Amino acid sequence: MGYIKLYLQLFCCCMILFAKAQNQEPFVEEILLSSEGISKPEPIKLYLASNAVAVMDDIIPLLPFAPNGRQVCYITTAGYNAPWIQDNIKKIEAEGFQVRPVDLAVLSPKDLNAVFEGCDIIWVGGGNTFYLLQEVRRSGFDAFLKQKIVSGIPYVGTSAGSIILGPHIELVKFADDPMEAPDLTSYEGLDVFPLVPLAHIDNPEFKGFYKDILLFALEHDIPFVSLKEQQFIFVEGDNWRIVNSQKR
Repeated sequence: MGYIKLYLQLFCCCMILFAKAQNQEPFVEEILLSSEGISKPEPIKLYLASNAVAVMDDIIPLLPFAPNGRQVCYITTAGYNAPWIQDNIKKIEAEGFQVRPVDLAVLSPKDLNAVFEGCDIIWVGGGNTFYLLQEVRRSGFDAFLKQKIVSGIPYVGTSAGSIILGPHIELVKFADDPMEAPDLTSYEGLDVFPLVPLAHIDNPEFKGFYKDILLFALEHDIPFVSLKEQQFIFVEGDNWRIVNSQKR
């Protein structure tokens, strides 16, 4: 195996030098070496929604496995454990999933491996986007989550849970109060998805905010994609598309 690793290292170095010579950012595909030989990582799978529970019937067929007995780690943090979170959990359980509620606000980096052991899906609920990102960063969940996503663990996001995966969150300050996250030092998102998924674009309750949100995005060159209540973004590997739910 030693000469194979050496060959791969030399190959990656050559790719980087070639990219620099072309004045481009290098793209080196991640390759995993296992005892059985060379394998590629699982493609990332993201399901970014305004309300993931509302479009769950369309998300489930796109998952890499059936729900029966699968463990969903449901992040409750953004909603401050509000009563509607329990309603969402019951609806997810009704589909055959087992749900493990997780509040990042009470976790530290050393807790993450144990808390998320056996997790088949990471599902991040909605609420205050700024508070959620604050606790994602404070707990070390940002780096941990990226590792899980790259390893092929499906990620489901609702509203704030979708927004934090984009490159920036400041534009939602017209809908969510940044003062609820006094320890948040940067509005940069996790940048897993290249656009900010702007949830609830067709929800009358958010109509008053969206003029300011969209104007801010355009003035500050923040890339975004708007999502209706019955839509979600499905990301598989390098490809993504907006799925319109058939359920009304």
